[in-house]
Amino acid sequence: MRKTTKDDAPPLREMVRKGVSGAKRLGKTACRVLGLDFLLPPGDPVFFDIELSHRCNLSCRMCWYHGTRGIGDRYGDRELTRREVFDFVDRIAGYKPGIYIGGTEPFVRSDFLPILGHVKSHGIPVSFTTNGLLLDNDKTAELLSIGVDTIYFSIDGDREIHDRERGRGSFEKATAAIRRISEFKKARSCSRPVVRVNMTINNRLLGGVERAICSIRNATNDGFDSLVIHLLRYITPGELSKHREAVLRSLGCRAPGAASHLAPDYEVPDPAALADEIAGIRDLPKISMFPDLGRGDLVHYYSDGPCARKRCIAPLRGVVVKPNGDVLFCPDEWIDDHVLGNIREQDIAEIWKGEKARKFRSALFRVKQFPACKRCSWMYAFG
Repeated sequence: MRKTTKDDAPPLREMVRKGVSGAKRLGKTACRVLGLDFLLPPGDPVFFDIELSHRCNLSCRMCWYHGTRGIGDRYGDRELTRREVFDFVDRIAGYKPGIYIGGTEPFVRSDFLPILGHVKSHGIPVSFTTNGLLLDNDKTAELLSIGVDTIYFSIDGDREIHDRERGRGSFEKATAAIRRISEFKKARSCSRPVVRVNMTINNRLLGGVERAICSIRNATNDGFDSLVIHLLRYITPGELSKHREAVLRSLGCRAPGAASHLAPDYEVPDPAALADEIAGIRDLPKISMFPDLGRGDLVHYYSDGPCARKRCIAPLRGVVVKPNGDVLFCPDEWIDDHVLGNIREQDIAEIWKGEKARKFRSALFRVKQFPACKRCSWMYAFG
């Protein structure tokens, strides 16, 4: 039998490394499928969705806040102050998390830029979504100086579709904001912020997805870094009824905000046709899809029935902080009345491991997912 020599060491080390790496991946997969993560004390949170406000400068018809069936602004003058946001960021900085500024249009807050600056002073990756209408030259310059990581622009399609949803002139203002950021980045020879366009698929876009992409590309002078085709976050009446029954049974609450996702005017009538259309544009430059689903899963996404994925693990990864400091596990009002605690009254570590959090995780261990999880972004964001 040949003896192992020094020349064998690098290949052997590589084989061992790959074996350990493969075992870890297999272990993570097994933990998720079997729900073993839920039986262990949770690790530290790694993601915070901080909603600074539910006020907005637009009333987009599909929006679950200010749209046709939106819940409106529930918080009014109870929003966290700048000092309270600063203090919270100071407390969570040790987790080394990612932060997303969610809710509605963030620039409605006059202190939004100072808040971004404070987040970046800790070296925390930060991103946010905007409609672009309040973004002028001065704000653009400051965003680059702060070092914001990623900005998402919501654009619904070509000029006609976008303006019909958000108001005349909205398309030009949004695309002009993207052009401006691109020009500032070139002038400063910097790569940040990364600019991503979110285009949500609904029945208005059927048969015209590629045309809408070309329209946005031309209007922005190809100034975005990527365009993400987002699948519509909605729920059918039947799914809503099942969702509320399941939430009441497992958590003792009623998920009133989930009804804001009823969107019969936007549902896709022919998911198979949409899947075929998207298949033809997947290879276009700078184009991606979220969730990134294959043809069969995409058709299933726009059809009635439970989620193809087996279990939601979002409550092991992060939380949503509402404008008044309430902490929840579910984003976008899917389960909006199971409040874990409030950062004005409790430390986030206490909330993260508290009784309400344990109850939610225990429920998910049993049921794996609630009916509305099927079209929740966090179901797919945390793998």
